Amino acid sequence: MDLKFVIEQLSKLVDPGETVINITNIATLNDGDDFIESKSPIILSIVNIEEDKTLKNQSVYLKNTNDHTSISKHKHPTQHLILSLLFSSYNKDLSKYLDGIGKLKNIIAYFQQNNSFYYKNDDTELIDYNTFIGKTALEKENYHRITIELVSLTMDQLNQMWSYLGSKYMPSVLYKMRLCTIQNPDTIQEKVIKKVTINLWDNDKNNSIGLLETQEIEE
Repeated sequence: MDLKFVIEQLSKLVDPGETVINITNIATLNDGDDFIESKSPIILSIVNIEEDKTLKNQSVYLKNTNDHTSISKHKHPTQHLILSLLFSSYNKDLSKYLDGIGKLKNIIAYFQQNNSFYYKNDDTELIDYNTFIGKTALEKENYHRITIELVSLTMDQLNQMWSYLGSKYMPSVLYKMRLCTIQNPDTIQEKVIKKVTINLWDNDKNNSIGLLETQEIEE
């Protein structure tokens, strides 16, 4: 999954006119930054990336219905990531403070209505749920679901977050986006197991008298 593409497309879904949201690191902003066109923009920043440990031990094997002699597998298990997305109302013009609050409210309203998105496996598309349900059953198999969840922070947590960002508090809202998958497309082939022999022993496996049974399993 292309994380850069995901963030860019998510921003465009929330802000189709691309006039409200600026994607940049909130921790590096200074008053008077020239690249920000709007005087009361919403700044979208990734403030944390973590691994979803509940999905850590996933299978590395891929489905292969055409070849019955070998099976494809990834070299390493897929990593499932959770991204913390911070939408902040950044006001270069102090008189535009309430305008920024209004834009932030629109962000909250959008995700209240749209909390599921679908990412195409070939890294070409991110769509909302309403577009996804219009796809055929075969087309839907090519999409990976991403969910957006609002995070409510306590005053202590807010203080800690803005402290490590090195900035003064700004009106903001935090979301967790899950699950973003990272996996190298390269795979390796392994032969399919056709036969397994199991020897059952009573005591000493080096003593042929103790052999109880030999089982052969074919797949």
